[in-house]
Amino acid sequence: MSNNAIIIVSLSTLFAAIPVVIWGFLFLKESKQSKKVLATIFMLGILAAPAMLGIQYVWDIFPKLNLEMLIRSSFENTNLIHILIFILFGMMEEVLKNFAIRAIDKKTVAIKTVNSALRLSILSALGFSFAENIFYMYMLWPSLAIGQFIGVYIFRSIITMCAHMVFSGIYGYYFGISKFAISITKQEELTGETSWSTKFISKLFSKPKAEGFREKTILKGLFIAMGLHAVFNLLLQFNIIIPVVVLITIGYLFLRHLLKRKVGHLVLLTDLSEKKKATMAKKDEEVVIELLAMWFSEKKYVDVIHICERLLERDPDNNVVKLFQAKALDKMDVNSTYRKILRSLFKSKKELSIDQRSIISKHLEDKAQRKLA
Repeated sequence: MSNNAIIIVSLSTLFAAIPVVIWGFLFLKESKQSKKVLATIFMLGILAAPAMLGIQYVWDIFPKLNLEMLIRSSFENTNLIHILIFILFGMMEEVLKNFAIRAIDKKTVAIKTVNSALRLSILSALGFSFAENIFYMYMLWPSLAIGQFIGVYIFRSIITMCAHMVFSGIYGYYFGISKFAISITKQEELTGETSWSTKFISKLFSKPKAEGFREKTILKGLFIAMGLHAVFNLLLQFNIIIPVVVLITIGYLFLRHLLKRKVGHLVLLTDLSEKKKATMAKKDEEVVIELLAMWFSEKKYVDVIHICERLLERDPDNNVVKLFQAKALDKMDVNSTYRKILRSLFKSKKELSIDQRSIISKHLEDKAQRKLA
């Protein structure tokens, strides 16, 4: 490599690193992951970019495996060919980027909250974008005027990089949700919200509902990410910029919204030896949880939150109760006065109100009578 090429690579790397630092600070400043995990995810994201080139190199050696050529030879409509190729490459990029998340989580159990999965997916996307931007700037540097180069640099640093983060972040959110499959399926069964797709997958593969929910959720996140990526690529190909900006802006705001949701802060207990023993009889707790499900279905979110707090004093590591509490808080009107002051009420050690005690007692009596009937 000539001295001139080394200088261009070095400058391309420097320029590509600037937006990575800025975006990383915005999304990862509250991350509690170890630096080792963060560095590993970022490096795996970087490696996903040359992996794309590697796949295309394999296609050149083994033409029968070349999916792009298969598409071109199977259709005559140029626009359709472009659409299918963009879908293909969008799928490939998302699979490679998000492989890093599954690999690191399988090895280290790094993901214990929904938000940590979202943030690590964003970091993987930053790694991929970093490598991709180095390649683009190295290739374009000699052929563009300064003004054109600056325009491309700004677009790729803001729009393209944000797009990768949005797509991967959405996948990461659903991957994080899948980690709580057991608790969520139990909560859905209590409220009668189990989806037909979860039932179908669990029956099709003869797996528990929780496993069906987990696979469905991961695939849902992956397909959404791949679909958005394909649309993004397609709009860019036809130079339709305004819808691209709108799409990415909405995606960015959606990611910020997901990071603020209380469900995203639920912590997955990975070491069962750390689970705290409940001080409430299991049967009594199950009855109260049934009552929670009824109140949740009736949209009595304030009551759900208060009862959840009392239950968590007795059983701090009950993920189903935590899920009810978080979902109820997310469901409440943002402008509700209750929503604004509930956190200060959570720490109260007072007993349940007379009305709450009477409602619970009545529910217990009704259930006992139904069993005797």
